[in-house]
Amino acid sequence: MEKHNPEEENSESKERLREQLGFDPDRLFKSLETYAELYRKIKLLQFPLTADLKEQMKELFEKQYPGIKPYIQIWHVNWVFEAMEGVANNLSIRLVNFFEKVEKGENYKEGCDEYYQLVELYTKPYEAHKREIEYDELKLNAEQLRIYEEVVEESYQEDLIGFKDMNLRRNEFLNVVNKLMLRYFGEHNDTLTAEEWLHYDIITGMGYEDYFDACKELNHYLIEKNMQEYPGLDYDHFLLKECERFHEEWELKKQTI
Repeated sequence: MEKHNPEEENSESKERLREQLGFDPDRLFKSLETYAELYRKIKLLQFPLTADLKEQMKELFEKQYPGIKPYIQIWHVNWVFEAMEGVANNLSIRLVNFFEKVEKGENYKEGCDEYYQLVELYTKPYEAHKREIEYDELKLNAEQLRIYEEVVEESYQEDLIGFKDMNLRRNEFLNVVNKLMLRYFGEHNDTLTAEEWLHYDIITGMGYEDYFDACKELNHYLIEKNMQEYPGLDYDHFLLKECERFHEEWELKKQTI
């Protein structure tokens, strides 16, 4: 009695299927697996995370910059949504890629040059530093020195107040991101190593910097300048137009000088 060889039968089946289809079925299956993985990653994870981040960041911006309300023009709302969508999209991509590499055991630090500087820039709260007075190099009389010391102290006190406010806003942003991280990546919450948590802090710190820059621009144009004439551009193209204008003005100023 002949013995059946499952591997040979499987090979023969694949060969018949290859002849019928006109291409390698293994390539088809691999393509389907890749598509399913990308669909899960982008459609089922990245897109909804971006949408949630965008909505939460818009609400946070309105809380932290109450002067935006009541909205006067519909394009004011659009600009806020567009700005927050850019921030949310970048952060969502970074988070999804990070947790995917952690899950696969891949190098999540790839492309992050000068890692120590990233840690210093993005993982620590803002801290005020008092300017050191080099008394030996100062050629001041007693009254001038007293005034100089007062200026240094006043500047330090202003930094303490300013950095306290910035850290409050930063913590509110991080709380928003952490809650969504638990919702989308909660299975990793108890398994990340200390080094992986540090990288997560870098990613969220970079996200806050993007958010802070967007809020600064929105606050300047929509709240401080109270722009009422819509230039016919979306938010990103408006900023590009402003950068070009500043560059032209600077070049003209250099020529004048």
